[in-house]
Amino acid sequence: MKIICLDGFNSYLAKNFYDKYKKKYKVIKFKSDINNTNELKNFILKKKIDIYIRFAGLSRSSCKINPTRCHYTNFIANQKLVNFIKLKKIKLIFMSSSHVYSHSNKKISEKFNTNPNNNYGRFKLKSENYIKKYLDDYLIMRIFNVYGKDQPRGYFFSDIKEKIRNKKKIIINNSYRDFIHVNEVSRFINFALYKKLNGIFNVGSGKSYKLSSIIKMMSVKMKIKPNLLIKKKIDKLVSDNTIIKNKGFIVKNEKNLSY
Repeated sequence: MKIICLDGFNSYLAKNFYDKYKKKYKVIKFKSDINNTNELKNFILKKKIDIYIRFAGLSRSSCKINPTRCHYTNFIANQKLVNFIKLKKIKLIFMSSSHVYSHSNKKISEKFNTNPNNNYGRFKLKSENYIKKYLDDYLIMRIFNVYGKDQPRGYFFSDIKEKIRNKKKIIINNSYRDFIHVNEVSRFINFALYKKLNGIFNVGSGKSYKLSSIIKMMSVKMKIKPNLLIKKKIDKLVSDNTIIKNKGFIVKNEKNLSY
């Protein structure tokens, strides 16, 4: 049985994957800071890891607050990991983001030009490029907006719910986004492991959701009127799922988003 190591074990995605597949795979957790390179190297060697999943990293909001820390955690740590495992025949699965793209009226395929507009996206892309340059066996997942029950802060649904509850002002563009359930992200990782996928893949629902409609739906459910301002600017960020469909993976979309 392949030995899978994951970091960022307290993250929403890592917890979900571990809970769902810990009986199928031998999954071990690296629980220390990913910036502690020597400890990570010793851990990998001791555990004889076959596949390493990089879940850990700072959030977009944390990168905005502390760009220097973001550079070290979201790029330098990834660079050091690649430098170590490239000679160890260890597959790397890297959690990237749709933030490597810019907005588009068309659905975004993996072939679209990358053009991140924040530090979070820039360091994700920089890590991607380093991985592609120095590793042969890798999987890069460009994940769109994740949702699901019991989300922590830092995600759209949890943050908006808090703002509605506290009657804070919500200012958004006339925006459309792609939302994928956390269970589907974990299911794709499992699928990719089974199929031994290599390369870069968008991981989204392929569906477009209007943010203002979601906020209004949430407010009705919460029975609190939102303090909502919608600007005229239209922006869209929606996945083109052609490549993952061609590989045999069909995203199971919910009729109504559960959160």
